Amino acid sequence: MKRLKAAVPITVLAVVAAGLTVGSPASAATSYDVPLKSWAYLDSQSPRAKFVDADVNPPVGTSRDAAGRTHTYRSYFTYDLSNLKGTVVHNSYLWTVEKTVADCSAPATIEVWRTRPVTDNTTWLRPPAEVEKLLTATRGAGASCPAYLGLDMVATLNAALSRRDRSITVEIRVAAAQEADVRTGRTFAKPVLSATANHPPTITSLQLKSPDRPCGTPAKPSPAARNTVFAATASDRDEGDYTSVLYAIWPVDHPEQRREFHDYYGTDLSQYADGTVLAWQARASDYDDEGPWSRTCYIVMDVTAPANPPQVSSRTYPEGDSPGGGTGIEGTFRFDGAGDRDVVAFAWRDSWGYYGQVPARRPGGTGILKYTPKLRFSTDLYVASVDAAGNRGPEKNYRFRVAETAPYAEVVVNGVGLPSTITFVASKPETTAFGYQLKDGAEVRLPAVDGRATGPVTFTTAGQIEMAVRSYARNKLIGQETLNVWVTDAPGVESAEFNLETDQVAGKVGTFRFTPRNSDVVAYQYNLDDEWKTVPAAEDDTAVLSWTATPGWHSMVVRSVKADGSTSMVTDYQFFVIDARPTAYAHDLTSWPRRDGVGVPLSIELGSQLPNLTGFVYRFDGGAEQTVSSGGNPYVYVTVTPQHAGDNTVVVQALLSDGTRSPATTYTFRIWSGPLVTQTPEGEGTVGRPVTFTFRPGLPDVASYRYSLGGADEQTIAAGPDGTATVTYTPSSWGYNDVRVTSVGTDGTESELRIAPFSVRDNRVSVYSTYDWSRVGIGWTGYFYFHTQMFGEVTEYHYRVNDGPEQVLPASTEGTSTRVAVPFERNGTNTIHVRSRTADGEFSPVTDFEFTVGNAPYVVSAQYPDGTWSGGAGVPGTFEFSGGTPGIVSFTWQIDDGPSTDVPADSQGKASITFTPTQNFQTYTLSVTGHKADGTDTDVTRYYIHVSNGG
Repeated sequence: MKRLKAAVPITVLAVVAAGLTVGSPASAATSYDVPLKSWAYLDSQSPRAKFVDADVNPPVGTSRDAAGRTHTYRSYFTYDLSNLKGTVVHNSYLWTVEKTVADCSAPATIEVWRTRPVTDNTTWLRPPAEVEKLLTATRGAGASCPAYLGLDMVATLNAALSRRDRSITVEIRVAAAQEADVRTGRTFAKPVLSATANHPPTITSLQLKSPDRPCGTPAKPSPAARNTVFAATASDRDEGDYTSVLYAIWPVDHPEQRREFHDYYGTDLSQYADGTVLAWQARASDYDDEGPWSRTCYIVMDVTAPANPPQVSSRTYPEGDSPGGGTGIEGTFRFDGAGDRDVVAFAWRDSWGYYGQVPARRPGGTGILKYTPKLRFSTDLYVASVDAAGNRGPEKNYRFRVAETAPYAEVVVNGVGLPSTITFVASKPETTAFGYQLKDGAEVRLPAVDGRATGPVTFTTAGQIEMAVRSYARNKLIGQETLNVWVTDAPGVESAEFNLETDQVAGKVGTFRFTPRNSDVVAYQYNLDDEWKTVPAAEDDTAVLSWTATPGWHSMVVRSVKADGSTSMVTDYQFFVIDARPTAYAHDLTSWPRRDGVGVPLSIELGSQLPNLTGFVYRFDGGAEQTVSSGGNPYVYVTVTPQHAGDNTVVVQALLSDGTRSPATTYTFRIWSGPLVTQTPEGEGTVGRPVTFTFRPGLPDVASYRYSLGGADEQTIAAGPDGTATVTYTPSSWGYNDVRVTSVGTDGTESELRIAPFSVRDNRVSVYSTYDWSRVGIGWTGYFYFHTQMFGEVTEYHYRVNDGPEQVLPASTEGTSTRVAVPFERNGTNTIHVRSRTADGEFSPVTDFEFTVGNAPYVVSAQYPDGTWSGGAGVPGTFEFSGGTPGIVSFTWQIDDGPSTDVPADSQGKASITFTPTQNFQTYTLSVTGHKADGTDTDVTRYYIHVSNGG
């Protein structure tokens, strides 16, 4: 049996009630078997007896014994409900199975009853009274025999718990009409009663917070402000259950105004007038059940804050510009409610963001704040009086200056366990001594001599160390602050030859000197060029490392080793060594697709960091030596033209001002063997215009080329006597394309694949519009743009709208797009048909561009053009309505959210109105809708009137 868990009290503030989670957010209801206290059966053959907890299967119905006597049985089962006390049952089931059946072919009606308890006087003649029939079920005469028997007990158990019953007794019997039939006899297993139950949470205490106040009584309600925080302590006996709190509040004289709420951030009580007495209570809930409502508490509304700011004074830090106290010196600040008995506390905050509240010693009295200024020089304290409801009055801004009294201190850190040096300089002439103190250590005092002092300080650990430094005038502390000192035991590393200020040339021999930053150093470990090595320390704990320079950028990591084998933090020491040999590199060989090839000039960068560089000499593929001046630069570029695919070589030396040469560098690079591709005409191709591509070999003895153009299937073309081949291609679509070609030699040798990109321009005109003309109607003008990718060749556009005449528009010479204005003359779908013409008379295919014209009316004003700042307050404007669609008989117009006004249209479907703006620099929206004779309406036109200042 799983027992219900002990009570767990949970305090919930209203400000976070619905968000509080205790343990798992899942339901904490408990499932277990309800204990069977005892069971008994009655036998008609023993009318004055009962049989309790017999070691037999419980009998039911009538059976015949070996002597031929008939026995009629009823069985009773009593379950202990004490562990369910105070719970709500959510699932419960009573179940058993038939163990034996006298005759499976005979139907038997089985009944389950809730009865009175089995007592000492219970017999066959005095059976427990049957109170409530729980189940009637037919068994036998079916496919399954012996059978299962079960019923839901949720309502029965919850009813028993509401009656506070400590136990429940159920009877299993055969219905009275069949009970005497010997064929109905059967036995059952002892029934199991399972239950899943939850303890509803309860509220155990109530109070008000910020400030803390009791729950309140009718005779002495607690004061409450407009935004009050309620607090409730919820207790749930199910450990790990989630609990939320619901609150209720109402005026005591208007209980019908009760409202319930989850109060997350303080409750808004602004709807209640000053002096209103309110009742409130709370109820806790978990995932399964709502607990009972708590007792009732009472508050009285106090929405009037103290009228005046408090008086603030301090002897240490007087208000004003005269410096007081000192850096890091605590001051006493006195807040005074000036006899206003509504004042019970004082709320304060400073300009750094710190805040707090101090109580008044008595209503309207004083409060004391001990406060150390957080800012140097000038500080503000903002102080407000607070009443018992938490209302804050106006703030007093108490500004004061802080005397600069802390010493100036500097620490030269020599390491861990070694004496470091601290130096003090006084900020006040009356300083007679300085003090410093490490955390958990004793303060060390140093006398001030001419306002200065120097002393030793030993740090025992590495890392960020806090140190308090203080100034004294005789024995009086006059200033203090905290220093944050970074202490490291990483060794010192220095080198006259190898450092960031001096670049040596490879081969230089120099030294590094390692110095300790902790005590008892026996060796140094260093990592240079990815290898850890160790050098022993001398008697003075230092070490010297000799090293012959190798070229490149170096980062040496060094750490010291103590006698106990522990190591220090690491020092990262960096320096650069110049390579005596020059560098050579062809950047173009990194591109993809590869552009290099046989006969294609290639740029090679030559470089050297040598300080006396004057130029370079180089030879390409064993050719003649070439010289190039560096011109004072460390890098130059030379151009070579490879004559064969595969490996090519440049050998280069740096020329020095003393006439010598550096060691040589041999740079070997690989040239792509793919065929070279050229196109005619050069540049971009154009849809519909043929392009000729010529393939030239990158390898000797080429017999043919396999190629693919524009992603088409691969084809083969024979090479001519000179090893070249040409193909012609007419693009049918525009965009990016490429030629992919591989050469095949007479011996079957294949070259690398050459991918030669080329672009194709569209020969058609594209049309676009920056506006949506789906709403405006006839009378409006739309602006469209003709765009060509053949900019510079196209000289004019030929276009027509719908079935209208063709018009000619010169192409813009300032950009690739040309604007055209199109008056709207027909509702619905319209089409622009346009083609371009080049200077030599070539026309492009026709582009058809569809656009939609709506039916919204056309609006125009000479005084206030649409969307243009004009006119002014008092300047009337005439607004003419027309068009949109044929058959307009009237218009409705409206300014902003003002009244709608109808105006009839004349025989041409036109109308006009006058509107005079009343404010400068104001935008009005004029909405106009047309009405047709058939009763239909047009779309709405919105016309924006921007009113200037009339100037």
